[in-house]
Amino acid sequence: MTVSNKIVTTTIDPRIVDNVVDWADFMFPSIEDFGVAVRLMDERDWKNWASGLSSIASLAALGVPNAYQFDDWREWAMRFNEVISQGS
Repeated sequence: MTVSNKIVTTTIDPRIVDNVVDWADFMFPSIEDFGVAVRLMDERDWKNWASGLSSIASLAALGVPNAYQFDDWREWAMRFNEVISQGS
């Protein structure tokens, strides 16, 4: 019997969430499946928080998007969801 090391990831569509802090809270269990993460506490700090996710080796290996290349957190989150869904 072969056992897969794939992570089953649940993503939350950022278009249905009021703000980035709520989205990050909903996504936190899925993000922690990839490694130790910190919670986003202040929506103004979303880019720093998002860029910190790339320090998680398994997320970095998937090629998570650079938050500093996005003006809108929802656009970044959509791309992030795509990347982790394809890599899970």
